[in-house]
Amino acid sequence: MLHHLFNALGTPFRIIPWYIWLAAGLAAAWFGRNILLIVATIVAFHPVPVPPLFQGEPETVAEARLQDLEHFEHVRRNERSMTDAIRARFDARVATLEAQAATLSDAEFMLGLARAQAEIDNGHSNTSPTRLVAGFPRLPVRLSDMAGELRILRVRSGQFALLGARVDAINGVPAGQVAARFCDAFGGNDAFVATLIPALLDAPDFLAAVGLAQPGGAVVLDLTLADGRTMAVSLEAEPADPDAPRAFPGDLPQPWVMADNWMAVQPPGSPHYLARPDRGYWMERIGAGDVAYIVLRTNLDDDSAESLSDFAVRIRDELTAEPARAIIVDQRFSGGGDLTMTHELMASLPELTEGRVYHLVSGNTFSAAIVNVASTVEAAPDRTVLVGEPVGDRLQFWAEGWAYTLPNSGFRARYSTGYYDFQNGCEGLFRCHWGSLHVFPILVDDLDLDIAAPLTFDAFAAGRDPALEAVLALEQDP
Repeated sequence: MLHHLFNALGTPFRIIPWYIWLAAGLAAAWFGRNILLIVATIVAFHPVPVPPLFQGEPETVAEARLQDLEHFEHVRRNERSMTDAIRARFDARVATLEAQAATLSDAEFMLGLARAQAEIDNGHSNTSPTRLVAGFPRLPVRLSDMAGELRILRVRSGQFALLGARVDAINGVPAGQVAARFCDAFGGNDAFVATLIPALLDAPDFLAAVGLAQPGGAVVLDLTLADGRTMAVSLEAEPADPDAPRAFPGDLPQPWVMADNWMAVQPPGSPHYLARPDRGYWMERIGAGDVAYIVLRTNLDDDSAESLSDFAVRIRDELTAEPARAIIVDQRFSGGGDLTMTHELMASLPELTEGRVYHLVSGNTFSAAIVNVASTVEAAPDRTVLVGEPVGDRLQFWAEGWAYTLPNSGFRARYSTGYYDFQNGCEGLFRCHWGSLHVFPILVDDLDLDIAAPLTFDAFAAGRDPALEAVLALEQDP
């Protein structure tokens, strides 16, 4: 009986040649290795927060907030950038929230959580400002920082006259001083924080949380209109709509962003950086046709039929077959994504031209977009030129990690687990993200601007692009 069983089980090994079995074994080992690597990466750098056990439905506001603070403990537990000093400040913020859980307004509690996370002082470890205010009434305008000016770039119907206006004061307080009251709600460098703060300035409850308004009340804006006239306008907040389209303030110069039921400033003409609103990445030849202009609005796949990885391969092939006199990469609206999709292209750009490679950057240039810039700078520091405004992070930052939502307040908590250091290199297998440690160990001296060319509102409204103008002028007179 056993003889027949063993004979049957051995039949495949007699029929199929040994080298087929060897190939199958090697393939299984390869796929198994990748699966193990994925699992190891998740365990090492993306620990998933588990909700506290045995939490019932809260019966009071204070109980709900204390439950959220218990769940918020995952930030303290998993944020790997925390030093003893940071942890002490974080704990002090949380202790204050626990002590005042019964008396704080909803906005004060949410802002307190944001300030606790901001003690980490890391751009990737911030809460989302648009999620922060999504559950609160907001004014019928949307604001964005443009080269230091607070501008209205979106309005509801009935407010068309306010479109493009500069906000000089909010409830009698100069706009710069209002913004300063929210600086401690976000960590990271000044350029990045400046892009986030305007999301809070149209929410009266958050203005009230810093002593500038009454919760849900009207807000008076002192404005300089687009035609130069000045006026003061009192605006009532609209009811909260958590499911409404959201956009970071820094993305609002793109007129198509958050377009539903909103009117946007529409620059005249067709500036290159506003072309092809349906694409996240594309390339065209400009100037006399010998300058390659590459737009990367994201480092993730867009909704087209071409993946970002395929796009990067295609662009490299095209530039190899027909080299450009100069290459421009516009990442002023890229918040990052998957750096592996574009690293090879970005590092090889200097090989694809005998001229300069220009990176157009801003405070919105963040995460993987900064890695893209650094990849080119490392490959050819003398031929890579940064144009625009300072990038949105430092050369040392923590990324990866996880974001999760607290169960009662809806606050979006975030922690980071993988270290990147593009100036000194990184050491530590479970400290440095494996990409920065092994796959893409990029080293540069700095990512400072070479040519300051901010996108001012006046240039934007006129359909001009100061950064691209600066590049083309330099190429005409090298």
